[in-house]
Amino acid sequence: MNKIRIHPLTWLFGAAAAATGLFLEAICVGVILLIHELGHTGAAYAMGWRIQKIELLPFGGKMETDEYAGKPLFEEWIVVLAGPFMHIPMLIGSFLLLKAGWMDAALYDLFFKLNAAVFLFNLLPALPLDGGKIIQLVLCAAQPYYHAYKQSIFLSAAVLFLIMASAVMVLPFYVQLLLTVSYIGVQLLVMWKEKEIMFIRFLTARFYSPVSMRLLCLPLLKTDRLLHAVRLFRRNRTHKFQVDGQEELSEEQLLQSFFKGKKEVEDLFKNTD
Repeated sequence: MNKIRIHPLTWLFGAAAAATGLFLEAICVGVILLIHELGHTGAAYAMGWRIQKIELLPFGGKMETDEYAGKPLFEEWIVVLAGPFMHIPMLIGSFLLLKAGWMDAALYDLFFKLNAAVFLFNLLPALPLDGGKIIQLVLCAAQPYYHAYKQSIFLSAAVLFLIMASAVMVLPFYVQLLLTVSYIGVQLLVMWKEKEIMFIRFLTARFYSPVSMRLLCLPLLKTDRLLHAVRLFRRNRTHKFQVDGQEELSEEQLLQSFFKGKKEVEDLFKNTD
């Protein structure tokens, strides 16, 4: 529990809810978000992930780990889907409480609607929501991690713009929507600004904590830059490189040279001739 944090924006929403007579709604949402995030955390612990902290937001939660895309994709699929899955036992549990007479119909109706709202909102295809993470995992399965990471941010920004434009046309203006969209927008800007840092963390995880995965052979030229080579790395693959159709390089050799500051692929062969 000492790793659980509550974002200041969540306190602000809670205070606004209490001031406007929506305190019960705020409590229900808080319980839903906590159980949702504990689903992610439980799955991560089961996979042996190292958890830094869990932060509760007004529309969801954020779990920070030391695993920077170095784990197999199936593990991250399980961790990402574990949060939305928790809405099913929450629905079943509230229904059983209703039938047992421990929850009145009005509270059950409120909890059901809020549970559905949080579930659907978190599945929107925009980072850092679960739906955005699912899109990112799909992209990572089809192309190199670096390109998938950037494309997922672009797609998330486009979805965020469409949501805001639709809301302006359909819904009346209210502060909660503006704050939520603003927060997601800021998170996307931070992710874009830190994309190179996240990529280096991805490479570091591959180098220091390698996981044996299906082999992928990629062609390289001696004139290629090492930066170009490492940007070809994919999730869920161990890489082998064929240089100029003749010599071979392992993923470990290439990463070791990259972290030593070498710039060109041919630099690896100059030192071994």
